[in-house]
Amino acid sequence: MSLMTTAAIMQPTYLPYLGYFQLMAASDAFVFLDDVQFARRSWQSRNRILTANGELMLTVPVKKHDRDTPICAIEIDDSQGWRDKHLAAIRHAYGKRPAFAEGWAFVSQQLALHPGGRLADLTCGMAAAAAEQMGLSPRFVRASELAAAGARSEHLLAICQAVGATAYVSPMGSADYMEEDGVFAAAGFPVRFQSFVQVDYPQGPGAFTPFMGFVDALMNVGWNGMAALVSPTP
Repeated sequence: MSLMTTAAIMQPTYLPYLGYFQLMAASDAFVFLDDVQFARRSWQSRNRILTANGELMLTVPVKKHDRDTPICAIEIDDSQGWRDKHLAAIRHAYGKRPAFAEGWAFVSQQLALHPGGRLADLTCGMAAAAAEQMGLSPRFVRASELAAAGARSEHLLAICQAVGATAYVSPMGSADYMEEDGVFAAAGFPVRFQSFVQVDYPQGPGAFTPFMGFVDALMNVGWNGMAALVSPTP
């Protein structure tokens, strides 16, 4: 009997939260869904860090584009000096945290890449590089390279089939619309819905604040600590 090959599919995200990497840990093939329409004010181009004054949103500015432009075609607007601003904010927020040196080496290197390039190159590249640091090794694919047809659940199923998957792991938030579509059920294609398992980690003074961009955990517990936080639960 052949082994099951599990795919996960997520939109490229800037500084994704730990649940993103939990899906990577649960998959054999991880597909960046970069062939769908870009949405402003979404996680595709921004995320949060935790400062002494609370949460701070960091946003990657992008160039003007048509409303229906896919994520893969969105270009970064480097005229606003956002890279230095993000690094300054991260240094100010985490400069005294235990794993700052380890995290800073990674983040500063990643933010120096793809100047004036495409947003997906930055976000997909950083997420894949972070996964490698945590010992996660799914096969990374961009949906824009697959030319998979369909919309919504039909598109997801076509992507799974294009990468040779025999099962799909999805974030719990997609359960309602996927059940409504009924596409995977009609195809007899196995689906598992995975809830994000939040494990608190040392974050500094005050109550724990969940759902921060991964740099928060990285600066506090380092790569080894993050690997433990995203590893599959028994």
